[in-house]
Amino acid sequence: MGETVHNDVIYVAVNQDVRESKLTLLWTLKTLPVKKLCLLHVHVPFSLNSSSCGLDESEINAIQESELKSSYDSLYKYRDLCTNKGVDEEDVDISLISGYGVGEGIVELIYQNNIRKLVMGAAADPHYSRGMSITSRKAEYVSQHAPDCCKMWLICKGKLIQKREGSFGIGNPSDSFSEFEGFAQKPSKERGRDDDETDSERIRKTEEEPKRAKKEDEETKIKDSEADTSPCPEDFICPISMEIMRDPHVAADGFTYEEKEIRRWLNEGNNKSPITGVRLAHLHLTPNFTLRSLIKDWLHHHPNYRY
Repeated sequence: MGETVHNDVIYVAVNQDVRESKLTLLWTLKTLPVKKLCLLHVHVPFSLNSSSCGLDESEINAIQESELKSSYDSLYKYRDLCTNKGVDEEDVDISLISGYGVGEGIVELIYQNNIRKLVMGAAADPHYSRGMSITSRKAEYVSQHAPDCCKMWLICKGKLIQKREGSFGIGNPSDSFSEFEGFAQKPSKERGRDDDETDSERIRKTEEEPKRAKKEDEETKIKDSEADTSPCPEDFICPISMEIMRDPHVAADGFTYEEKEIRRWLNEGNNKSPITGVRLAHLHLTPNFTLRSLIKDWLHHHPNYRY
């Protein structure tokens, strides 16, 4: 049954499309001894404006309510999958939050529920390759922003890609304990002035660190402001217009485009991905707020960038 875990709840982040997270959930049920499980889902509502889409407020609300119901229906299907694998229905909970960023929503749920064990996708299954690392921006975001006490398993195509051990306090508890043991066993004759000098040096470096960091940051800003021809990160470029995005949106193929460009593509009758050529599962677009924030920050540090 895999490694031993405590009796606390195992949380599994799932997408609305059951096909996208089915293998992740099955990996959890097969590998971890599940006694209590909670399905996490971040519902991203459609951003509809009555003046631009031609619908009145009641019609927009009906569409959004229908989509929310679809999210719950998907969660019930995941729950049925758990019960079919022998987990009691009463031991499977559901936690849903509405937001405009999946990664941000998952992190919020982690803090709200004091989550200590989380399983989520490292990338879409078609992106799987041997020796791969995290390719999903939301998985990367959660991995970076989740509290240290949250242990994470990142899965792709039913295989473990990366595991982050949970820890309590600063750093890894076992590492801190080892360092303490090493200091305690050091012969008393070797301790004294050398240790005093080491401590003084450590204090001096600690005091100087903020000043050094501030100086480097100021130098970087000056350098960036003069870099009119600085290359823009590839992820910031729309695959259609080949220009830096201002309003990035994610399509059904998992790729991000400038909203007006991908909408023009879809309005022209195209129902296939501009990149892969594969038929799109749906024509809905989701705002990529994380990428938008990164682009905005990059442009702030490159005010003279020509685009």
